[in-house]
Amino acid sequence: MQKQQQILKQKLKLSPQQIQFLGLLSIPIVDLEKRIEEELEENPTLEESDSTENTDNKEENFHYRSKENKRDFIVDNITASIDSLSSFLHKQIIGINNSDKEVELLEYLIDSLDYNGFLTQRNDAIIDDYFIANDILITEKELNSALDILKTFEPVGVGAKDLQECLIIQLERRGSVYKSISKEILENYYHEFSNKNFEKIIKELKISEKELADVYKEIESLNPIPGSGFSIDKENTEYVIPDFSLKNSEDDISVILNNPNTKIVAVNKYYEKLLKETSDVETKDFLQKKIEKAKWFVDALKKRNKTLKYVMEAIVKIQESYFISGKEYDLKPMKLADIAEIIKMDISTISRVTNSKYVETNFGSFLLKDFFSEAYKKDNGEIISTKEIKKKLIDIIDGEDKTKPFTDEIICNLLGKEEYHIARRTVAKYREELKIPISKFRRKL
Repeated sequence: MQKQQQILKQKLKLSPQQIQFLGLLSIPIVDLEKRIEEELEENPTLEESDSTENTDNKEENFHYRSKENKRDFIVDNITASIDSLSSFLHKQIIGINNSDKEVELLEYLIDSLDYNGFLTQRNDAIIDDYFIANDILITEKELNSALDILKTFEPVGVGAKDLQECLIIQLERRGSVYKSISKEILENYYHEFSNKNFEKIIKELKISEKELADVYKEIESLNPIPGSGFSIDKENTEYVIPDFSLKNSEDDISVILNNPNTKIVAVNKYYEKLLKETSDVETKDFLQKKIEKAKWFVDALKKRNKTLKYVMEAIVKIQESYFISGKEYDLKPMKLADIAEIIKMDISTISRVTNSKYVETNFGSFLLKDFFSEAYKKDNGEIISTKEIKKKLIDIIDGEDKTKPFTDEIICNLLGKEEYHIARRTVAKYREELKIPISKFRRKL
């Protein structure tokens, strides 16, 4: 016989409005306009207006950005004078003495390059895709002929299938004393070259350490990314648009919330009037729901602005010394819980606010999450940020002898001499976070 029993559980249930508000908190400034446009399209009772009537506090109004905005200005002015890689290559086709079929295939190959300038697809896949797109069957010989032409274009290395071929193409176009040795290493010892297995290369090729050092120097002077330096399509270009700006004065640091807009989002007065006047039950019910939703959205945007500003002001309160000096050692240990305690909000709210948000300071723009770090207590009792340890780790690696780079164990001991007593695995963790390779890959001749 089954027994019945009661279980008492605490469960937090959020309303749809609360869920949507938390979603608004997470949205960075660069995506906020799209979210507002979606709401405007969905809700006819919400409108964008230049009017500032019936507003007591201008800072509480939410401004809606016009189409002629700062971001468009940046995109147009930065990319206007820079060709995309595709455009640059297409211009080189003009005037070449080839058949229309060959030119069309060449244009297709250019449009198939990735942003690095590589053509990573297999030949059989390119042949199949070209047939599907153009209903034209090409042979392997025709494809290779077009590829050979593409590989003569500038920038040198474009059209290669990978980095190895890209470097070989550049070597073939360059005159050098070590050209033959460099090419042999790239063709037959690429794995050893990439992993800096100097001993095997020297032994099997019977070359001196100096010769190998010169080869490495030559290969490292080549361009590993032919597509670098070219613009990409505006639609795919991402720019850092800060959500906050800090203004330093003699007395304090003021926080400016960078509203992306110039128009106010408000409830349409026509529909409010219609709601009062209509006697149709269905119309009244529809308008009631839509107007309530519109009012909530306007209020939610105002609340979002206030919450964001409270959080940023709390961060400034803790990190004031850092925002004045810009020096890493002035960055204090800070956790989400510290901000939550100051502004009396939940940690999850702080997490949403600091997610993907940028702040512009007088020494650069930074992600808010970069200001958070754990605390570390030195031997003398001083509490510092773990970011200070990471900075010291970088200094140690920058100053090492690259012919005999420090292992994580040695770095651990060197940090210990500076009163940063951390485990070797912690050194490895910090090094990986800083995207610094292991000692083997930092090695040079």
